This record gives sequence, structure tokens and C-alpha cells, in this order.
Amino acid sequence: MTVNRRDLDLYLRSVNEEIQTMKMSSELWFRSACPQRIRANDRFVRELMSAGLNWGTSAAQECPESSGPPRCPVRREYWSAVTAAQDVAVRFGAAGHHSLGAYFTVDAGRSGEAAFMRAWSTVVPLSPADYLLRSIDRIAVRSGAAPADACRKAMRILSRDWLHFVNACRGQPLTPVHASAVLDKFHEAVATEHVARSGSVPKALDPCADGPRVVLTEAEARELAKSYMIGRLPFTAREYSVARELVTMPRLQEALLAAQLHLTAGSLKAAGALVAQLGTLRSLLPFTEAFVNRSGYGPSGRLELSPNPKLITVLCNNVVPAIAGELLRRGSQARDLDSTSIRAGVIAARRRHIYEVPIALFDQVEGPPSGMVTLSGFNVRVCPAAGPFSAFLEEWLPFYFDCG
Repeated sequence: MTVNRRDLDLYLRSVNEEIQTMKMSSELWFRSACPQRIRANDRFVRELMSAGLNWGTSAAQECPESSGPPRCPVRREYWSAVTAAQDVAVRFGAAGHHSLGAYFTVDAGRSGEAAFMRAWSTVVPLSPADYLLRSIDRIAVRSGAAPADACRKAMRILSRDWLHFVNACRGQPLTPVHASAVLDKFHEAVATEHVARSGSVPKALDPCADGPRVVLTEAEARELAKSYMIGRLPFTAREYSVARELVTMPRLQEALLAAQLHLTAGSLKAAGALVAQLGTLRSLLPFTEAFVNRSGYGPSGRLELSPNPKLITVLCNNVVPAIAGELLRRGSQARDLDSTSIRAGVIAARRRHIYEVPIALFDQVEGPPSGMVTLSGFNVRVCPAAGPFSAFLEEWLPFYFDCG
């Protein structure tokens, strides 16, 4: 195991209980880590995941009688654990619902079509977000891609070639460049099909290097962040419609609950070893999407893990629509759900990039004018837990469904 306290300290300078993810840090607090720190933190979190989570043995080696909570008590066991840590879970994204069933919800407004239309209806003309949306639309029309696919392509180009577009706007030395001008250059390149090829320009803009600062208002930064959220919404309205039927099925609900209970209970020993090695419960902060510590993360807390029910809603909105998509692809309906389609859906969710997260590198501007931030580029990253978590779901979600 390669994790160490120095890496944890570096991680906690960027991410902590107040700023729970790099994305929140950059887009809500305008305190972005540089690309090198983001890569280092991702590497650290991957090491934590391998050390602190028990992904479980193969389901093929288990039997229903010994694989964990039987079907009947699953809801009671899950809800008892959740209510014991509800205040902590709410701090880390849980909705704080008063009933378990409320977490099984699908937001049809997350469909790619709805998100794209919503973004267009609220964008300020000639803003950075406006130019980005125009570029996404141009890519979608030209390639026949869905909005999410076109958005991801746009973000990969911007992440790779940001310095190229900034330099195209360079004026007087040290004179700031507005982000709308840079995104306009990007849109012009997309429209004329003159987007630079990979390797022909510098890979990224070093925030510490001499060069023009790219600036925009805080309102423009938040609007821009909303516009590229489209890339994380790859499912269609029809897929969400079927997903809404699927999440009402008790058998699928209990499979989701049992899988998360399995992960939480199985990880207790590994998490305890991690805390003992690093000397602090705060080493468990990267795991809060899956489970939380009931007494929090202060020095006087004791190790008691409870599942974070936020994960159930996340799965309903991101994995269940992929399962619905597999049913539709096969000409099946919600009532035809089986473990084979569940496994295929988990694999499809990974293929459809639900674990891919774009981040704009925003930073606060010190001094006047107030309400301005800088934009030093974009980073397209994959959640460090994506591989093992997807493999875990592929193994255990169909298993518990068949046990139901």
C-alpha cells in the first residue's frame, strides 16, 4: 500500500469537509487546484480506494444463504443504518428524506434533450456559455451526435488546446482577455473545421506561466459550468421514462440496497486499517459518496460506517437509465428486467461516460474589480473510483437481483 500522510495533507489542502470535491472547489468556491495537483490527487484517491474499500470476492463464489442480508430485512437494516448517520450524510449530499422510498427517484429533467434546451433558454447572448453551446450544437449537427457526446468532444478539445485559443486572442502584454473572446475563437475554429490536431499545439496552459489572464464574472463562470454539465447527461427522455418504472420495482430496489450494504460492511476492516495508518478519520473523506462515518471526521470520533443514501439516487439517475437503454435496445420493457440486462446496463453506463467529469479551472481575482474570476483552462477527468466501482456493480447488482 503506497498511501501516506503527506499525500493526504496535500489532498486536504484542496478538498475537505467544506469543499468536498475538486469540482465544487473550482465551480462554487473559485479555488482551483492546478492540473498537476488534480492528477496527483486523483492518483492518491485511487490508492485510497484500493486500500480502503473491500470490493468483495466473486459473486460466483458466494451463495444466497451466506452473501449478506436476506431479502426481507434489507430495507429495515439499510434504513436503520441511514437514520443513525443522517445528519452526517446530509452534510455530504444526501437529501435528508424521511422515508427510504423517496431516494428511489429519477429526474427526467436530466435527459440530454431537456438539459440542452434548458441551457439554451437561459444562456446570456455572447457570453462564454453561449459560445460553448453554439460550438456543441455545431459539433452535434455535423456529426449527428447526441448533445452529451458533442459536449464531451468540445470539452476534450478545449482541455487539450486551451493555450492555442488564448494565444489567438493575445493583445497587449499583461492585458486580460475575456473568456468570451477565447470561446468565440474556439467556436470559430469548430465552425470552420480548423480545430487544431492533438500534438500540434501545447497541451495545456500553465497557470503560473507568463501570458494573458483569461477573466470572466462569477455569474458567467457559473453559467459556463452549467452549460458543460450537458456532457454528464447522456441518456434520452425515453430511457428516463423506462428508468422511472424500473426504480419502483421492489426487487431492483432491494438489490441496490443490498449491494451498498455489502460494500459498506465489507469495507469496515480495510477502512479501520487506513485510519490507523494515516492517524485520522479524515482519510475517509473521499469515500463519502458510498458511506459516511456516523460520528463525523473529528479527532474524537469513532469508526462506525453507514451507507450514504445519496448513492441510491445517484444510481437511479445514472446507472438505471443505462439499464433501461439496454432493455430498449433489445425491444424489451421494464417488466422484462433480469440480471443479464442489469449487468449489460452497468457496462453500458461506463461506456456512456457517466464517470467522466469536466472541470473548469476557475480562481478568484484578488483585488478590484470585484466579482471577477480567472479561467486557466479545463480538465476532463475520470472519477478515480470508476473502474473498481463499476466492476463491483457489474458483479454484485445482478447477484443480489437474482437473490431477491
